[in-house]
Order: sequence, then structure tokens, then C-alpha cells
Amino acid sequence: ANALDHCVFMPGGMVDERAVLGSCSLAHHRSYFPPLAVHSGSVRGRATHLRDHTATKKLQALEDKAMHALDSPLIWWRFNAVLVALAVFASPLTEAMWVLTFLAVSAVWDPEEHGVALLVLVVPLVHFAISVLEMLGQICCKWVIMGRFKAGDHPFFGDYHYRWMALMIIGQGAQDMTAILGGTVFNAWFYRANGARVGRNCYLAGLVVEYDLLEIGDGVAIGLDCDTTCHTVENMVIKLAPTRIERGACLLPGSFAMPGTVVEEEAVLLEHSQVLKGETVPRREVWAGMPAARCDPRTLGRAPAPSAPPAARPP
Repeated sequence: ANALDHCVFMPGGMVDERAVLGSCSLAHHRSYFPPLAVHSGSVRGRATHLRDHTATKKLQALEDKAMHALDSPLIWWRFNAVLVALAVFASPLTEAMWVLTFLAVSAVWDPEEHGVALLVLVVPLVHFAISVLEMLGQICCKWVIMGRFKAGDHPFFGDYHYRWMALMIIGQGAQDMTAILGGTVFNAWFYRANGARVGRNCYLAGLVVEYDLLEIGDGVAIGLDCDTTCHTVENMVIKLAPTRIERGACLLPGSFAMPGTVVEEEAVLLEHSQVLKGETVPRREVWAGMPAARCDPRTLGRAPAPSAPPAARPP
């Protein structure tokens, strides 16, 4: 069974063999999700049934390969040992930046000669410079470890899975700096350096992993905590597809543009909404919900028009 990110489980629910709960699904009280069923989101307190999983021979072979690898103690422990080693290396990177700052400043700063004022002035500048070098190192790691992301399917525990996890673990170290740059032109530079196609005058504050598969037009706004990652995980297979956000489109905070989606020119995705895989939000439309659908914001929250009074009965 598969339960993806941001799922909520109420007591008594059951997800059967190879069923999939997509991002932001709600498993209501005593719910049952049958084998191979694919659900997502929440409509009136129930996850929406999208389809039943069917696999081509090629995809079925990848799923079987991943399941066989899962049953192998050697592959299982080797994979987790590599992840632990990477985490031990990458987790202290934030603290290491401060240690390097201290060493760099203390090498040239004398408290008796220069005073505290110079220390207060220099430390932020040195730390910023070291953080920029860290981000450049992250960009280099992306191109060395992964190269260019391409659309396709990859089984768990394979070569791609190792490299994909390594990039995400290493990327945790630069999260503080990328959060500071969110919404600035410098974040657009960071996107482009990682392989994304980004237009002019964009506000970018969302989550990205597979930069090469993301295309962003001019004047696009992607709000805080938006998810524009270009992958899903289904039955232990990582599936990658390109996402396109066209000129003037707007993703409000907390919204999701799933892999393979197209948000056309000047379309709007409201807060905490999710466009499903492969869907298109047409030009200048406003969508909302999980899963998202067209809505008319002019009628949201408006009281219904009063009905006409009943006709008087004749005496």
C-alpha cells in the first residue's frame, strides 16, 4: 500500500494491498480502500476515487523489481546504511557554516585591537559569503550526482533512487539560505542554475526537486509552501513528468501542481488546492479544492438571493 505526503488517517481505516492514497488524502473514520484503488484529496470528508491502478508490462516489471528488492535483506540494509551515512555527513552542515564563520573571523579579528563593533559588522557578511558557497556546492552536487532530470519511471532501491535520495538529503543543509532567498530574483537564479526554465519577474517561494522538468513563464507567482515537485511515488516506483506554469499564472500558498500538470496563462490556483497529475488549468480560470476544480470566486461566501414571497391565497 502507498500513503503519500500530507495524508490524514482517522481511526479504523484500512488501506489494502497496492492501494494508493495520493498527496493530501483524507482517510475518514473506518474507511476502506480496496486493492489497486487510487484515491486523492477530500470532498465532503471523503477521499476521491480517481481510478483503479493498471500497469503496462514495463511498469509492472519495475514494480515487481522493487518488491523483490524490498524482500532482500542485503539490498534493504545496504540502502539504509548509505542513507544514514549521508545523513551523518549532511545534517551538521548548518552548524558547520557557523563554525567556519567563527574560524574565518577569528583568524583576522583581535578583540583588543578591533573591538566588538567590527565583529558585529563582519560576522553576518562572512556567514553570508560562506552560505553562498554552500549553495554553489549544492548546485555542483546536483549536476555531478544526478545530471539532468528526465521524465520516466524508476524503481525503488535502484541507481536513480540512491542519487535522488542523496540530493534531497544534501539539499537539507542549504534550506535556511534558500528560504531567505524565497521570492527574490536570486531564487530565480538558483532555479536556473539547477536546470529550471524560468521567465522574468517571477516570485518563487515553493518546493522544487526536479528542476529540469519545471518550466515557469514570465510574471508567475508561486507562493510559500507550494509544491511543484515533478515526481510521485506509486507502488515503489518513482514517476517523473514535466510541469509547466505559464505566463502570469498564480499559485497561492500551500497549493500543489502535480507532475504533468499545465497551469495556463493568468490562471489562479487558490490556497491549499491540488491539481492532479496530467490535468490542465485553462487560461484565466480560477481553481480550488482537493482535487482542484473550476470555481467562481465572485460567488464564494455570498449569501443566496432571497426567494420571492409566496403568493397570497385567495380568501
